[in-house]
Amino acid sequence: MTDKLKICMFTLGSFPKGGAGTLIDVLSRSLSKKECEISIICPFIKKDEIEGIENVEINPLSEPNEKKTKIRVLLKIRALLRLCNIIKHNNFDIIHAHYVFPTGTLGVLVKPLGTPIIVTSHGEDIQKDEVVGYGYRLNKVYAIIIWLTLKLIDAHVLLNKTMIKDAIEAGSNPSKIRVVYNGIDLNKIPFLGGTDILQRYKITEDNFTVLYLGRLHAKKCPDDLVKAFPKVVEKVPNAKLVFAGKGEEENKLKRLTSKLNLSDKVMFTGFVSEAEKWDLLKRCDVFILPSAVEAFGIATIEAMACSKPVIATNVGPFPEVIKDGETGLLVPLHSHSDLADAIIELALDDDRRMKMGKMARKDVEERFDINKIADEYLRIYEELINKKKRRMP
Repeated sequence: MTDKLKICMFTLGSFPKGGAGTLIDVLSRSLSKKECEISIICPFIKKDEIEGIENVEINPLSEPNEKKTKIRVLLKIRALLRLCNIIKHNNFDIIHAHYVFPTGTLGVLVKPLGTPIIVTSHGEDIQKDEVVGYGYRLNKVYAIIIWLTLKLIDAHVLLNKTMIKDAIEAGSNPSKIRVVYNGIDLNKIPFLGGTDILQRYKITEDNFTVLYLGRLHAKKCPDDLVKAFPKVVEKVPNAKLVFAGKGEEENKLKRLTSKLNLSDKVMFTGFVSEAEKWDLLKRCDVFILPSAVEAFGIATIEAMACSKPVIATNVGPFPEVIKDGETGLLVPLHSHSDLADAIIELALDDDRRMKMGKMARKDVEERFDINKIADEYLRIYEELINKKKRRMP
């Protein structure tokens, strides 16, 4: 298509942080370089969190200093009014909502205006796990709203193939489903930020550093990693485990760490800045994500982009993202012994670990470069636009 595409990116989640927020950020940057005009509608934005992007307009719905309680009450109404107003004054070719609910639901309310609507699912909008209490569909009312929303959208993008079953169960039409992996902007990965985060926790180059980066949530099973670590330190005495992130599991993990006499081996950093995040990813020896349920796990490809092998469970997206034995290792869910053995294996074989890291970087360049991911989205956009034109009298 020769004319510039006008795309409305819409989210009620965090931006530019988190899995969805990160994708919107890097995808918008890439699309803007491909002669697209992007308007981003998001809850709020801190000016120091995002640099200016060509051909991108950011429309925050609230100020960052507004009380969260007020945002919860007014956000959906304000988002709908703002969305209607923006669409009314712009001739968008596509509305791209992130999450079926509530963002996609608000999107379909403006469907009578005739703009095709594409929704990317990022996990809890269609996935569910009753054991850990994860997923909007555990709520029967939300499940009905999600089902109705999926019937009305024009395309439904999933981050991995295992989500197809969840999507169909949630109400998605198989003919509307597309699978597009998350992507990363390889040019945005900074050099070492020079932060003192590892020194702060007395971790040196002599330590074998195992990194968990992300929300401390039950669905990610961080306790499995703590339970595996006593076996690790028996074979690798210089091993250190770093939990970078916050979440409801933090106090439980700290109690477990103390119970297993690992207080000098396990570190909790809490929230980390962007510079600290990249320092950790570049300076760790191995990255681990032992999740039971996951849409993608953007941190896995961030670690791979930093030439680090990834150890993850053999469920969900990980068999698609990680090439077992080549770019990382896959282990059975909740198997503390297998998880420990995988860490020990890479700790005791420097050559294999380094080779895996190099292969991981190469794999990210070939499969997860955001510019290639943007091209896949462009093909979906153009498919929907052409379909709309064929329906026009």
